[in-house]
Amino acid sequence: MNTPVIHMIDGPSGRIETASLLCDLLQPMPQQALLVLHPHPLHGGTMGNKVVTTIARVARDAGLPTVAFNFRGAGRSEGVWDHGDGELMDAFHIASLMVRQGVKKLCLAGFSFGGSIAARLIQKLRDENVAVDVIDLVQVAPAVENFPIELQALGGVPRMVIYNGDDEVVSPEAIGAYAKAADAQVIHSETGGHFFHGELTRLKEAVSAHYLEQGIV
Repeated sequence: MNTPVIHMIDGPSGRIETASLLCDLLQPMPQQALLVLHPHPLHGGTMGNKVVTTIARVARDAGLPTVAFNFRGAGRSEGVWDHGDGELMDAFHIASLMVRQGVKKLCLAGFSFGGSIAARLIQKLRDENVAVDVIDLVQVAPAVENFPIELQALGGVPRMVIYNGDDEVVSPEAIGAYAKAADAQVIHSETGGHFFHGELTRLKEAVSAHYLEQGIV
């Protein structure tokens, strides 16, 4: 299935626009799947972002069912920006639906703002006693300055951080310090900026290799 299945799902702040590859949120789900989170909605971030779609294509090509969605106020999703708190609830709502539909092992990935929310989602799922095992976290240029991550929230989840030394949106030094403190696998390059201009093939290869190494695909 190369064409995503699009659904409008009732959420905490109105309907949420979702896209699924190799699965369908309204049908029984496979036991293992990936949830990908997009960058900041107020800065043009949607699930159609090229970094998000690159990750989704890697998963699809490897046979890993994948779900993406638009945070409130982005794309066709209803609601308005809620400074990260409501957006975390959106992510929790979709992840919980995936679990109710049969997912038992959940991989998470996020770009920029989405990278920070993905990390926070791990703790939220744990706090709410959701019966799912989060088995992997991929963060691409996580927005650790404006949306800091508490390291204890990560638990024992394997994690990889991918970023570039010429990132013009999030301080590369801040990302590097976070990745070191989080004991994450790090993929670092000097070029590509925040949005990986001209470097999407390298990003694809890094994520693909990571999933293979972790035995996810």
